[in-house]
Amino acid sequence: MNVSTRTSGILQGTRGCPYCMSRNTKDSSWRTAAEKAGRFWLRPVRCRNCHKRFVRFRRVPLAAFAGLVFLSISALVVITVQSAGSRIPSEHERKLVELDPRDVARIRAEAGSSLAQFEYAMLLSQGGTGEREDLVESIKWFEKAAEQGHAQAQYELAQVYKLGRGTLQDYNASARWFMEAARKGHVAAQYHMGRLHRIGEGVDLDLIRAYAWFNRAAALGHGAARGARDEIAASLKPEQVEAAQKLSRDLLSAPTAAGPAEKASASSGLEVTAAVPPENGRAIGVTATP
Repeated sequence: MNVSTRTSGILQGTRGCPYCMSRNTKDSSWRTAAEKAGRFWLRPVRCRNCHKRFVRFRRVPLAAFAGLVFLSISALVVITVQSAGSRIPSEHERKLVELDPRDVARIRAEAGSSLAQFEYAMLLSQGGTGEREDLVESIKWFEKAAEQGHAQAQYELAQVYKLGRGTLQDYNASARWFMEAARKGHVAAQYHMGRLHRIGEGVDLDLIRAYAWFNRAAALGHGAARGARDEIAASLKPEQVEAAQKLSRDLLSAPTAAGPAEKASASSGLEVTAAVPPENGRAIGVTATP
């Protein structure tokens, strides 16, 4: 290449000749494509005094690059400042930190969130702060969360009524809340609904519906439900098992707790009689008339 790789220095200025120090220069042009290759940032210049050619940096791309660097640094500074500001807790957050964990949970629950109400109820029922369990208060908050449709709160409330923990035992209320949670897909609640219908606790003794609930829980991977379902299936006729399987597909959309079994038994057109393994020396039977 005929053009020199020297560039004009600071002492000569951006257009000064690096050979004779003259500033009497003019822009030149690349002679061949090979000479121009890889020199996008450079521009050829010819000295009118010594007639030698050299290169200098283009002003426009260099200014654009400098501007891009400046904008990048400015954006980085702004982001850093905003991040630092976001890490500074607000006055409300600082006050919450100073409160007792139970008071913080209560304030959040009082805001109306079903999740916060459930968490506060669990904190009360389990004594999460190391204080004495307040079961009566926990039931109140379980009910608030359950009435808003929180499935786990409905399940915990059903357990409270079933065991009589902090309140009188109420099998009917327990079954109602187990049903609410089960219809929302809560697998443990579905398993418990199968158990309730199997023994007739708080609901009608109905092996068809017991099989159906166990079948739904088993489909979600509940091992105990799978075993209970298979035990019931051994005591049912093939037509009854088919009716129970159909019922298990319709349970979540059923309007009432008692409606699905009655509809399934009636639609099958069969007299359903199922024997339950003897308990306390006596056998229990279930009969559904079409």
